[in-house]
Amino acid sequence: MHFAFVISSNLGYRIPNLFKNDSSFMEFETALQLLQKCGFGGVELNLDSDDPGVLSRIRDSILEQGLRLAAVGTGLIYAGKGLSFTDRDSTKRGKALATVKELIRFAGSDHAILVIGLVRGVPTEGIDARKLFRHSLVECDKAATEYGTRVALEAINRYETPILNTATDVATVIQEERLAATGLLLDSFHMNIEERSIEETIRKHFTKTVHFHIADSNRWPPGYGHLKVEDHLRLLEKLGYNGWVSTEALPKPDNTKAVTETARFLRTHNFIEG
Repeated sequence: MHFAFVISSNLGYRIPNLFKNDSSFMEFETALQLLQKCGFGGVELNLDSDDPGVLSRIRDSILEQGLRLAAVGTGLIYAGKGLSFTDRDSTKRGKALATVKELIRFAGSDHAILVIGLVRGVPTEGIDARKLFRHSLVECDKAATEYGTRVALEAINRYETPILNTATDVATVIQEERLAATGLLLDSFHMNIEERSIEETIRKHFTKTVHFHIADSNRWPPGYGHLKVEDHLRLLEKLGYNGWVSTEALPKPDNTKAVTETARFLRTHNFIEG
């Protein structure tokens, strides 16, 4: 397994207005230095921009720190810009899909995973959200195949969206739409809400899992809640998982401690060295 930490303008190492100005880029580079120092191998980013200049600068900063781009999240396209795959406005749906496709190209160039989470949106009454969402998923799967990468479709809890809340929901869509380049993203925080057993869910859907998120029961870093995150990771290890595990927790107690305490947790349980 390889371990990464999320940097974004909301979860993980939180940087307000990330990639919107030079000062945020400077803070981003400081955050990358901390990840590298703490023993993380990569970074996961949540992006809402497909600007080539911004993406190029991001890539250069990651490479300079000797890290890898583990995954690219797309939730900010909805949370920040209000664009989603299930908007009743076809123009907005088109913009969301176009942005995600460009981020798939960006992710593919670094052999990173593209995460589809809240970009699915929270649909309003009177539209066929399932049909709209599946259409976009098929298009994203085609783009991932073209650019040689994978899409990780996340199961998200019912309090954030009514669409695909469980791992079985996600697996069913992948199978029914025959999505060859799309797999599951399992998240310990969401599974704790939606699944009867996190361990049973991991076992059942392991072969289709292409990415994994960790956070504790309160969405703080591992060790601050009641989940046995170490047991989930040990099970993944036993099953032979060799992909990325990203910490997507709240920046608690603060940005720096969220990183250092997660690293301490991983070292304590012998998942990383140091």
